Amino acid sequence: MTKKNFAAAQAVELHIGNYRFDAIRIVETKEYRMSQNHILETIGINNNWLTRLQFSLPRVNKTLMEQGLNHVTVPAEYTVKNTVTRAVTWSLKDVRIIWRYFDKQGNHQAAKLVDALAEDSLTSRFEQVWGEQRTVEQCRIDDCRILSTPCPWTKMFETEFEENLARISKLHKKHIKNGLYYWEFIYSWMTPEEKAKLDIVNPVLINGRRKYKIHQMLSHETKERLSPHVTSVLILMKSANSVAELRRLMQRQYGVDQPNLFDGWDIR
Repeated sequence: MTKKNFAAAQAVELHIGNYRFDAIRIVETKEYRMSQNHILETIGINNNWLTRLQFSLPRVNKTLMEQGLNHVTVPAEYTVKNTVTRAVTWSLKDVRIIWRYFDKQGNHQAAKLVDALAEDSLTSRFEQVWGEQRTVEQCRIDDCRILSTPCPWTKMFETEFEENLARISKLHKKHIKNGLYYWEFIYSWMTPEEKAKLDIVNPVLINGRRKYKIHQMLSHETKERLSPHVTSVLILMKSANSVAELRRLMQRQYGVDQPNLFDGWDIR
């Protein structure tokens, strides 16, 4: 039962690119809202920023109010996947104003969200006039880090990387089975939706290989984020004498799971 002062709400998962949100709808008014935590955490801003905005940041507050920010919040209670959440929520108009403000301040995460939403809105308008509509699953595939068409080939893995992988796998560097280790140590971050899109735009051929290298299908920002990780894997690989030893070295450095290379998407 919803406690006093918390509006009853419903929520489902929403994905914008690789960011996940709770898409909240107030039961009584049917208004769409977003939690304050999701608005700010996604762009790397302290959760107290909006709370102290009116008192500690008067100039910023004045600027945002001139743009239409109304400070009307609704404490809401909702459930997603059996987890009950009570959150301070803001209108979608306020969310747009807040993200646009931080975009103009040079916040990379906010810029990505603003760009993604603008493109999605433009796509939706085209779909409306053409009488088409994407499913939620198709939207998630379209927003992923896998390109629809390949980039021109450029070197991503130096000869030293390929030779050291061949040394610890005991296979020729061009052996098809070495591809499994690229998936394990380099591409493990891909979501099921991204793997599904990759299989559509760059499917596995009869010979077991793909027409294009996987890194040709990655967005520019993804390759920028991935490059330092490839270097880190190479450094550990040089100290290993087997694939099993490389696994142990990576677990020792990163823990049981490999690091999330894309937290925040703060590409610089």
